[in-house]
Amino acid sequence: MIGRRRQRQPAGPVPPVLPQIIAEVVSEEHVVLTVNGKRLPATPTPRDELGQAIAELVARFASPTRVEVRELDGSVYADILTPDLGNPAMLDEVPTPMRPVLVEFTAEGFVPGEDVAIALVLRHTSAAGNGTARALLDRAEHAAVTGEVVLLGRISGTTAVRRID
Repeated sequence: MIGRRRQRQPAGPVPPVLPQIIAEVVSEEHVVLTVNGKRLPATPTPRDELGQAIAELVARFASPTRVEVRELDGSVYADILTPDLGNPAMLDEVPTPMRPVLVEFTAEGFVPGEDVAIALVLRHTSAAGNGTARALLDRAEHAAVTGEVVLLGRISGTTAVRRID
């Protein structure tokens, strides 16, 4: 039996286009996940939770999934991961979508039809003696809906700050 190789059977049905997960490292501690071209809203993911997050996504797809990890230095690692079909309980789980919790903010003084920017206040800073202010942002920081929101009219310059309770 020379030249005969045993072929490994796929764990389940293989879709014509594989689902894709891209994990882009944005800092030493954080990774941004993109699934099938859509950035996950719960990102960035702490790097030490990356394996668990990818395993959960692959299990939800229940099919082979292409996974790419893009490091800060530009190197890219890619693999195709298959879900663990040996755990039938995991396949029976249907992830329940999170229901949105909506909060409404209203303000007056805007020009009818103008674009109004909505901004979450991450923190405050103080103006210097000459009236200038400086803000430093960490691109990997995850904005949380706490504290305050700002509505800013792009034409009128109208600004409204509202508390988030």
